[in-house]
Amino acid sequence: MEMTWEIKGNELFIGVKGKLDTLSAMNLDDKMNELPEEVTSIYFDFEGLEYISSAGLRILYWVIEYVEEKGGNTSVKNVSDSVLEVFEVTGFKNMIKIE
Repeated sequence: MEMTWEIKGNELFIGVKGKLDTLSAMNLDDKMNELPEEVTSIYFDFEGLEYISSAGLRILYWVIEYVEEKGGNTSVKNVSDSVLEVFEVTGFKNMIKIE
């Protein structure tokens, strides 16, 4: 998995490519634990994300809850058909804004 991470004010932009599987989800989780308190909105760019596992979905769920508590926004963009199918089957399509 390749990941980019950019904070602009209270917004965090995360780019994820490759596979968000159990091992890479742990890396993302570690990074999310370093999240500065001032971040209230988180935006994902999934261009090049080929696969998301249940571990990746757990991280995404945590992000949704975190952002809701802060009163911010969260969204994903450039979602592949295979990842979108996982979102549909698991109900994530109704939980997060997909651009």
